[in-house]
Amino acid sequence: MSIGKYLTNPGVLGAAVGAVGTARRAGGMRRDWRRFIVWGIWLATLALAIGSVAMQDKDRDFDAEH
Repeated sequence: MSIGKYLTNPGVLGAAVGAVGTARRAGGMRRDWRRFIVWGIWLATLALAIGSVAMQDKDRDFDAEH
C-alpha cells in the first residue's frame, strides 16, 4: 500500500486543508464542548476521505469481476 495515493487524492487533500478553517472556527469559539464537536466532525471527514481511498482498489476489483 502506497502512501502516495493518499497524499495526492483530492478528497484527502481537501479534508486536510479543511483543518485550517476548522482551527479558525474553533479559535473563535468559547472553550466548551462545542469545540470538540467541531473537531470531531473534521476528524470524521478526514477518516471518510482516507477510507474511500483505501477502498478504491477493492471497488476496481469488484467492477472487473461483474
